[in-house]
Amino acid sequence: MRMSELSRRWTGTLVIVLAVALAGCAAQRTAAPGSRPDVSDPTRLVGMWKVTGAVADNGNIVGLTPSELIIYRPCGELMAAWNADVHGSFLGDISGSSGDCDPLAPVAWLEKTAAYRLEDGNAALLDVEGRTVALLVPASEPPRPDRESFAITDEFRRSFADTATLPSNLRPAGRAELVGRWVPVGGVQASPKPAHLELRGDGRYAAWDGCNGSGGGWTVKPAGTVLATAGVSTLIGCDNVPVGQWLSSARLAGFDGETLVLFDPQAAELGRLRRAKPAASSTGRSNSVTRGEAHVSASVPSNGSGGDRSAD
Repeated sequence: MRMSELSRRWTGTLVIVLAVALAGCAAQRTAAPGSRPDVSDPTRLVGMWKVTGAVADNGNIVGLTPSELIIYRPCGELMAAWNADVHGSFLGDISGSSGDCDPLAPVAWLEKTAAYRLEDGNAALLDVEGRTVALLVPASEPPRPDRESFAITDEFRRSFADTATLPSNLRPAGRAELVGRWVPVGGVQASPKPAHLELRGDGRYAAWDGCNGSGGGWTVKPAGTVLATAGVSTLIGCDNVPVGQWLSSARLAGFDGETLVLFDPQAAELGRLRRAKPAASSTGRSNSVTRGEAHVSASVPSNGSGGDRSAD
C-alpha cells in the first residue's frame, strides 16, 4: 500500500510539473521578450503586393513604400498617401496619378479600408466593421526599381512608436460621437467663414482653417487612438486655425466634458474643439477639399496651388 500510494503521489507531481512547463513554453511562444503580434508592426506592410478580392483592381500590383502607396494599372499609376499605426488602423488617400489614370476616379477598396491585419504573410485590409475589403498577397519586384525605395529607416520605424495614453481625467472618444461638425474652442477668428472640422460617418473628413480647405480619411479605435491622412489642401497664407493639421497629427482623441481634445503621439495637446451649433441652410458652396474633387469649392478666391491632384 505504501509503495502504491507513493507511486500515485509521484505520478500526480509529475503531471503538475509537466503542465506548468508546457504552459510556460506556450507563454514564451506567444509573448517572447520584445516581440509584437503581426498586426502591431506597420513596417511589415512595406513591399510589393498583388490585390485580390477587389473588383476594380483584382490582380493589379500595389507598392507600399515608406513614402507612398502606388497602384499600378494598365492606364498608368495612382499615387496615394498612406498611414497606419500599431493598433491596426490603416488609411490611404489618392493624391495623384501618371499616364492616363484619373486621380479622381473612386478606388472603392481603398476608400473603405480603415484597418489591416497581417496573417500568413498576407495583408488583409478591413473596413470599420472588420470585414475584409481586399487581400494583399506578396508580389514580385517593383516595376520602377530606379524610382522606388523600400528601405525602412530608423526614422520610419520611430514614426510608428506606440502612443501614450489619454490623461486620466478624459474619456476616450468613440466613432459615433465624433461624427459631425466641430469648431475650435476660444479665440476670435477674422475670417468670414470660421474654421471648422467636419467628420463624416463614411470615414472622410473635411476641414476649413479660415483660409484653406483640406480633406482626407479618419478612423478611431475604442481606446481613443485616432488616425487620419493629410489630404489635399489649398495654400493660401493667412492667420488661420489649423484644425485639419490638428487631426492629421493626432494619435489620441478624448473628451473633457463636452469638449473634444486632440493629442499627438506623446500626449501633448494639439487643440480643443466643441460641437458646432446647427447652422441655417445656405446656398453657399463648401469650403473643403475631399476625395473626388480636383478643385476647392470655396467662396474665397483660390490661387490654384492645391487644386491639381495629378503628377507626371
